[in-house]
Amino acid sequence: MGSKNILSKYDLFATVVVTVVGTSLFSYPRVLSEQIGTDGWFVAILSGLVIIPFIYILFKMTKVNDYRRLTEILEDNLGRILGKIVTVYIALAGIFIISIEMRTFIEVLKMYLLDKTPTEFILIITIIVGSFLCRGEMESVIKFNEIAFWIMFIPILITIPFVLVKADFTNVFPILNHTPIQYIQATKVSLYNFVGLGIIYMALPFVKDKKDIFKVTTKSILFIVGFYIIIFLTTIFTFPSDYNSKLLWPTMTMLSTVDIQGTFIERWEGIVMIFWILFYFTTYVNILYFASELIRDTFHFQDVKVSLPILLPIIYIIALYPQNIAEVYHIRSKIIPYIDTMIVGLLPIILLITGLKNSRRSKHEV
Repeated sequence: MGSKNILSKYDLFATVVVTVVGTSLFSYPRVLSEQIGTDGWFVAILSGLVIIPFIYILFKMTKVNDYRRLTEILEDNLGRILGKIVTVYIALAGIFIISIEMRTFIEVLKMYLLDKTPTEFILIITIIVGSFLCRGEMESVIKFNEIAFWIMFIPILITIPFVLVKADFTNVFPILNHTPIQYIQATKVSLYNFVGLGIIYMALPFVKDKKDIFKVTTKSILFIVGFYIIIFLTTIFTFPSDYNSKLLWPTMTMLSTVDIQGTFIERWEGIVMIFWILFYFTTYVNILYFASELIRDTFHFQDVKVSLPILLPIIYIIALYPQNIAEVYHIRSKIIPYIDTMIVGLLPIILLITGLKNSRRSKHEV
């Protein structure tokens, strides 16, 4: 890449939001309804409050390490060999996440649009399209995020009032009738739907206004939480929580109920599929590029055009491994939570401590 400081505050905001809010948005209301019934909105707030301190630690860690790339930070703080191992782990963890999500993405496409198309064919096309975007380097990915943000969120927010025409607002009751232990357990499960926060590692070294990084990332988390709350409450107003918990993708079902008289749109399900494709591709492209960048820096390749082809067969193999959608969700619930806990929860704390020790040692040597 050319200039080091290429990301504006909006670029950072949009990148975090579109990466984190992926296809999990469509199942998130079900997850909350299963765990905590009508109090899912409160659990979404608690999730945001848990995430923000870890984002602050991640920001402080990057600042202590002079806003360098993650690969450099890991090798300087953990040693060259261990640093490379951790870097490869993070890259492969990201690949695992987007591969599992890709299988979910494809199963939904087959269910609603391409029921006779082989899974392998859709998988190959999806991988190729995403890889072409990533080949344009970070500038192309960021431009994609800038445009995708408006296309993803504005239409859905405009659609919601039409959904609420037939809503039953009493479905939200009773309010706050669970025990603290239940809220803690539900928050733990809710946090699994904030996958993709590791993209902050990639973005921070390239932000122009370093002093506003924490403020902007906090705003992005608040936006995500607010959007999740709106979607959850809208599904609850549309379907009772006991029915909501039985739907595989409540958000998709909710949006499919829209009936706007006199419009030229005959099958609203097609519009919902466009949302589905966009929400997956933003997560997929950003994490794929980040993983390619990590592999490039670790093995000193010239650019991501070399590291990218190495990762694509891995995506194909992992995405094809689950036998069905039930197995996909089983794998997702058993493995992905531990991946994000390590990358966004534990790793920044370790790197902050080692970074502070190294900076103090440097001052003493001077």
